[in-house]
Amino acid sequence: MTDHNHKYQAMFLLDNEEVRQGFNAARDWVRTTLEKHGLQVHVLRLWGERQLAYPIGGRRRATYVLGWLEGSGDAVNNARRELYLLGPVFRCMFLEQGEIPAEEMSQGIPEMADADLVIPEELDDDLAEEMREGPEQEEEASSEESAEEGKEEEGKEKSSEEGEAKADSEEDKKETATTGGTSNGN
Repeated sequence: MTDHNHKYQAMFLLDNEEVRQGFNAARDWVRTTLEKHGLQVHVLRLWGERQLAYPIGGRRRATYVLGWLEGSGDAVNNARRELYLLGPVFRCMFLEQGEIPAEEMSQGIPEMADADLVIPEELDDDLAEEMREGPEQEEEASSEESAEEGKEEEGKEKSSEEGEAKADSEEDKKETATTGGTSNGN
């Protein structure tokens, strides 16, 4: 065990279902859990609600909370273990930092009205896909299909022209063979 304290920047991804029931309650649970394991919480603030880069446990969106903490590595490991097992946190990351920026320290742990934070509802897979595609992408898809059809027709025309050229070439060979290699200049 090490008693040496470090400063950490931390990011917590909170389940939006829990945040809809009350952001302050979810944030306070994170704070209580960190303090229970011996971490001193200097800053714990809303960073935003965003779409995830990829689905995690069926979730497509999360509420991000940024924190600045101080404590031992063992305290971080113990807190992380509990954060993953219980409560609204489904991902967290701790980065050791040299110091906590003064502008962050001035933020502290601000209170905010739960009604001020609007969390959109999760969309089912089909609806989310439709919204991602939108009308512009449908037009692009249809123009791409038209372009591919045009290429196929060009390819058919080229192969038809090549076939005719090949046939002409074979006729020339036959004519040359029947005339003995001489051509009539008629």
